[in-house]
Formats: sequence, C-alpha cells, structure tokens
Amino acid sequence: MPRKKRLTNKKMATKSQDFTSETERIEPDNYPPSKPQTSRSFWSKKTVLLIAVLVIFVLFWKFKNLLIVAMVNGQPISRWQLTDQLTKRFGDQMLDNIINERLILAATRQKGIFITNNEIDTQVKDVEKRLEGKMTLNDALKAQGLSKEDFRRQLEIQLSIDKLFDKEASVSAKEIDDYITQNSSTYKNATDPAAVKTEVRDILRQQKIADLFDAWFAQIRKDAKISKFL
Repeated sequence: MPRKKRLTNKKMATKSQDFTSETERIEPDNYPPSKPQTSRSFWSKKTVLLIAVLVIFVLFWKFKNLLIVAMVNGQPISRWQLTDQLTKRFGDQMLDNIINERLILAATRQKGIFITNNEIDTQVKDVEKRLEGKMTLNDALKAQGLSKEDFRRQLEIQLSIDKLFDKEASVSAKEIDDYITQNSSTYKNATDPAAVKTEVRDILRQQKIADLFDAWFAQIRKDAKISKFL
C-alpha cells in the first residue's frame, strides 16, 4: 500500500507540471498589457481651425482701418489704393521734404546743435498762446493736415536753424529804427514803442536767418548723396 501511494503522488506531480506548462504556453487575452485609452483631445484640427478663423476675424475688425479707409455702397477702398494715389500725385514733393528735414537735422547735429523736449514744449505753449480766442492748436494742425508729432518735428528743425545762425542773424538798433522809419505807415497808430521794436527785431532776424539758410542749405543739398527709388 505505501508503494501504491507513492506512485499516485508521482502521477499527480506529473499532471501538475503538465498543467503548469500549458498555462505558461497559453497567453492571456490582455498580454502584453494594453495602454490605457485616453480621452479624445480637445485640440482637434477642427477646433484649432475654428479658433484661428475667429482670431483672424477679431484682428481684422480691430485693425480694419489699417487695410480699409472707406466704404462706398458696400465697396471697400483699401489703404493701398489711397497710398498709391497720394504717391502718384504728391510722392516726389513729400519725399523731398523728408530728405530736406534729414539733411538739416544731420548737418546741425554735426555742429553740436541738439534741441531738447523742454525747448519744443516752450514753443508749443507760445503757439497755443497766440492762438487763444481763434482756434485750438489741434484744430490748427488738423486744418494743415499735421499731426502733433509732425508739428514738434517742424519746431525742432526751426529751432535748430535759429541756433545755427543765431550770431550771424543779430539785429542792430539802427536796423530796427531804419525799418520803422521805412514802414512808418504800418506803425503810426502804435502805442507801445518797445513792443514795436521787439516785433521789428524778430522780423529782421527771421529775414536774415532765411537768407543765410537758403545759401547754406543749397550747398548742403548739393554735397549730399541722394538716391530716389520712387
């Protein structure tokens, strides 16, 4: 009986080994482990395209004045069309103005003449004071088609020229008296002789500066190397 038991145990061990081998050969359905499924991404191609279209529309609406300057019965007039017409009619003149401004500022700065913002602000206040009761400075600039930046730049150029010829454009007392005598009809009703002399001095000084500037700038322009591609 003991021998029979040992045989039975051996047979059971063999069956157990066979079963284990079978289980090792059979792979489970989920082997190898599958990756967890992710939820569908919010940033799909359709979503990105829709957002891009909305952004373009918002930017176009916000900055439409950069592209369209007017609408006529639903038909747009582009800024390019306006610029093209202005360039054809006034382009050469405006380009010359810009060239002249750069030549003047470059030449005066080479001589150590620089205009500060405080000096320009003083001139702006002086102009505003003279316009009191007539119109505001903004209205005056608008009538001339100038922006505040354009106006300040003109003042910078004028102040630079004034400083450049300050000594050469000095006016003597005799010149002032001679001018008043020659234009006595203009000042016959004047009640403030000091104010008259101040006004005459400014007139004569500006005339001298203009004459000196014309000769000086003609030479500056002649010596400059200018290439136009308009």
